Amino acid sequence: MESSIQQRVTEIRKFNRFYTNIIGLVNQNVLESPYSLAEARVLLEIDAAATCTASNLAEILQIDPGYLSRILRRFKKDGLIETTKSMTDGRSQILNITEKGRATFRQLSDASSSQLIRLLELLPQGAQQTLVQNMAAIQDMLSGQTDTSITIRRHRPGDVGYIAYRHGVLYEKEYELDHRFEKYVLQSLIAYLEDPSRGEIWVAECCGAIVGFIGIVGISERTAQLRWFLIEPDFRGGGLGRKLVSTVMEYCQQKYYNHVFLWTFKGLDAARHLYQSFGFTLTEEKENDTWNNQLIEQRWDVMLGVN
Repeated sequence: MESSIQQRVTEIRKFNRFYTNIIGLVNQNVLESPYSLAEARVLLEIDAAATCTASNLAEILQIDPGYLSRILRRFKKDGLIETTKSMTDGRSQILNITEKGRATFRQLSDASSSQLIRLLELLPQGAQQTLVQNMAAIQDMLSGQTDTSITIRRHRPGDVGYIAYRHGVLYEKEYELDHRFEKYVLQSLIAYLEDPSRGEIWVAECCGAIVGFIGIVGISERTAQLRWFLIEPDFRGGGLGRKLVSTVMEYCQQKYYNHVFLWTFKGLDAARHLYQSFGFTLTEEKENDTWNNQLIEQRWDVMLGVN
């Protein structure tokens, strides 16, 4: 575990050095004017705030008060801001941006944007979108909003083949199931595609990458089977599985199914606890030597309160 953490720390520090160099490149462009990106951000906050003091800025920008004070003195000397005494606190001064300050900020902002546009134009459109999505994911994760970076959608063309592929890869790696299991999954998905009106498949994405999926297929008018439930290893344990199962169960309620069942393997304790939390109970166990000689299949059922 420790080695994994240290490896991640190393990768983060590597990214920080790389990104700092990129920001430095942008900053050099802005430095063709007399002001830096840090100073441009101070101007932006003064302009955006209805009422702004130096202490407000220091808190918002998390900037050293002494460094901020030097920036503000320079701005006042250059005519970019003006100050007035606070009506509520005689010790504080309200900062206001001047017309010259607004014009200066627009120049700085335009220069920075032009440099970023030139950087983006080096990338294909798809790569640009991936870059922006990944940046948003970093913000969400480091601000404690991990859930917002994961979206759940209905399946689209191409997803079904990928679902079979990931089942084949992960189940071989984790449970030593061979190509016969992948064939079984693929055949069940093909059967679904022949009549997709009988059910639905949902796909979870993070930063444009598929990280999980789940499906439901109607077996009869009142009975449905939960199928193709898989979460990528790096995304397990964070609540995504519960969200996907909740999505399926809500769908079953809407479609007036009163009985849902699923087949899984013995020994998947995390999945078992999840199913039990939704009311599923173990109803059948049987040996299955088709894919693995030591495999015990389990059937879980739940009755829904649907009239």
